[in-house]
Amino acid sequence: MSSLRHSHHALGETPEPARATRRCLDRAAAASLETQRSDGSWATPAQPRILENAVVPLALAKAGCGCPHQDRAHAWLRQAEPQRHDAFTAAADEWFRALALNPAVPPAMPALPRAGAAHRRRLMLLHTIGVAAGAPNCSPRELHAHATAALGPEGGASLTGWHRAQLLSAKLIAGHAVGLPVDGDTVAALTAEQAADGSFHAMPLVAATACLALALVAPGRAATRGCTGRLLADQHTDGTWRFTTFDIWDTGLMVRCLRGHSVFDTRARPRALDFLARAQSPQGGWGSVSAAIAGNGLACDADTTGSTLLALAGTGQGRRAWPAAAGYARDHQDDRGLWTTWTTARDTVAQDTVAHMVAGIRAHGPEEVDVTPAARWLRRQHRGAGGWTADWYVFPGYPAAEISPAVGWHTAEARAEARALASAQNRDGGWPAFPGGSRSSPAATGLAATVLTRCGTGTPQARARAARFLIDSQRDDGTWTEPDPSMCGPRPFLTDVPSQAHALTCRGLIDLLRGPPAAGAPAARA
Repeated sequence: MSSLRHSHHALGETPEPARATRRCLDRAAAASLETQRSDGSWATPAQPRILENAVVPLALAKAGCGCPHQDRAHAWLRQAEPQRHDAFTAAADEWFRALALNPAVPPAMPALPRAGAAHRRRLMLLHTIGVAAGAPNCSPRELHAHATAALGPEGGASLTGWHRAQLLSAKLIAGHAVGLPVDGDTVAALTAEQAADGSFHAMPLVAATACLALALVAPGRAATRGCTGRLLADQHTDGTWRFTTFDIWDTGLMVRCLRGHSVFDTRARPRALDFLARAQSPQGGWGSVSAAIAGNGLACDADTTGSTLLALAGTGQGRRAWPAAAGYARDHQDDRGLWTTWTTARDTVAQDTVAHMVAGIRAHGPEEVDVTPAARWLRRQHRGAGGWTADWYVFPGYPAAEISPAVGWHTAEARAEARALASAQNRDGGWPAFPGGSRSSPAATGLAATVLTRCGTGTPQARARAARFLIDSQRDDGTWTEPDPSMCGPRPFLTDVPSQAHALTCRGLIDLLRGPPAAGAPAARA
């Protein structure tokens, strides 16, 4: 059982609501223990979506490996629903599904809204698949020009590896479509992105676009065979393919969110901490995916590094990891005192990434890396825009839950976020995954509960209603079902990773049981 101390006044005038909330948390913690892997990690596959399950079968068919693998994915696609959180994604999903189910007569690519940079980036992906499939409204000459320009004279050296691999694939596919001679240098550059196990940056979607290119310009080569073999191995028993599995991110998040539950701390946390310590890269940071998932995993990023530092706070593993992590933080801090998520020239600064780095550094050695400019920057962003934003999840409470620890739970900015959340509670006691949504999400509710409780905002009745929603929506196995996908990747597409949503929900329960901090009490760890 949990050893969390609580006051029943946090959830009502009688002790029963707190006891029911405790039972709910204990069931959730037990469910978490059941999914921990032998190496100490959590590595829960994402739920299937149309994107991978349209593109991967198309690539395998081009490589001569279609049936029966294609048939199983098509059976899933026929009953799949497009994502409808924005017009671009809904239209793209509809087109991808139609293309996959009728490749002999590929549908024309529709006119798509281009509201932002993410839409423009994904438009090139759609053009790439459309050209490979021979779809109308997809110009191979235009694609070739755009891919060549995006790679630049340095061949995409300043880009992330997966972005570079997709552009190289696009260039080869477009060149083949217009009858250009095979560009051996581009083929070599693309195969250089491939890991020994045949994967491309641990992402089936990236491997599928590479497979489309290699099947056209390098059929029968070892790289092509390795790519198709990896895609076949990545197919799940239900016939689907999934977005990549984020074992390092998932494990750090689980530790951060369930820390303080006695059974979790005793039975799961020590092995998880050891896994995170082993996953530290020679550069001192952490990537979100380890080599245990595919290839070499993913390169270090500041978001996972900051979050992992928070998970390791106050532990022996953290003290041993800190010197190298401090070096990574200093090496990748820009002239403004900020961090981009990826170490690429074209990346932009994300507020949740900066907040994780600020809070993670403060939890270990704030005197070694100056985070004051970054914390001030976060407060200025709120004052300038009237709110915070996050790049990783769409939950309305995620920015406040992750950024407030970096600037202070009782700052004016954090309290403003809490007041806005308090006013958005649904009638059933929960919060929606998207602002203004009608369906309540357990993870969004857990995040809102964390913000309201730690800021000391919102009434006991509102917190009690949140607890009741989480109790009533919990499944018999201790988990919850999310009504909508919530994690961005690749933007604007979303994915649903159950372990991540589970962790965020559990943190809300823990905070509801603890109740608002007493005046002058130290803030809980992020």
